[in-house]
Amino acid sequence: MASAKQIQFFSDAGQFLERVQPFLLRREAEHCLILGLLGGLRAGDQWGAAPPLMGLVEEKGEVAAVALMTPPRNLILSWIADDSTIDSIVHELRARGIAIPGVNGSAEIAQKFVLKWSALSRCSYRVQMAQRIYQLTRVTNETRSAGHLREPEQSDEALLREWRAAFSIDAEGMDPIQAREDAALPMPPSRRMFLWELEGTPVAMAGFAGPTPNGIRVAWVYTPPKNRGNGFAGACVAALTQKLLDEGRKFCFLYTDLANPVSNHIYQTIGYEPVSDATVYSFS
Repeated sequence: MASAKQIQFFSDAGQFLERVQPFLLRREAEHCLILGLLGGLRAGDQWGAAPPLMGLVEEKGEVAAVALMTPPRNLILSWIADDSTIDSIVHELRARGIAIPGVNGSAEIAQKFVLKWSALSRCSYRVQMAQRIYQLTRVTNETRSAGHLREPEQSDEALLREWRAAFSIDAEGMDPIQAREDAALPMPPSRRMFLWELEGTPVAMAGFAGPTPNGIRVAWVYTPPKNRGNGFAGACVAALTQKLLDEGRKFCFLYTDLANPVSNHIYQTIGYEPVSDATVYSFS
């Protein structure tokens, strides 16, 4: 580790967010996942029984990198300008004996981390998902399919759990047992789901999570197989995005799977513009 670099770990999410937020806001869309998770942790949200890993790298008194992990989920890396900083993080985590199931970060940065980590750990890795991060400031196409957006009711809870699990399995490649366990957990206040309803029947869903100082992330966009091909998901995202903007958000963010060209095209017709690519890797 270069002597000019210092790695610090925090146990208090509020103190950590206060220290790293100015750095993260320089690339708010690219860091929307980290910012949202830290905001939730500061508010008391929990993801799993183990405490989160919250670390930063300082160089000459300035934040140079941020690393966040909420076990058992992947390590998330911020933008990192210097390869030696990536090396510093790898060596520090290895020295502390911290187990990492995978990593999520900017495509180039995540790849460099993975190559270094796998070489030192003698583990194999695979690309779990290649993603693109989008940002929207204005809905440019409000053409919608039949139906309307509505908030869920108590009677929708079982359906939402089923669809949330199906989304995690289909879109994220999550183990089905883990997906159903996660879907059964109550959602924290920072996360909400909405339904697209047609003639009294829910046909698709979308939600939001992780508010940042200026934006919020649209997530869990899902249409069950029997309802696909009708534009329900695009309509649901457009309506939810407009609602979030109307409520005062300057931006909406969204992650897509690059292997799905249809969804990428649909989101761009709504007004989402690509910001950067990110890759999720898993280790074994």
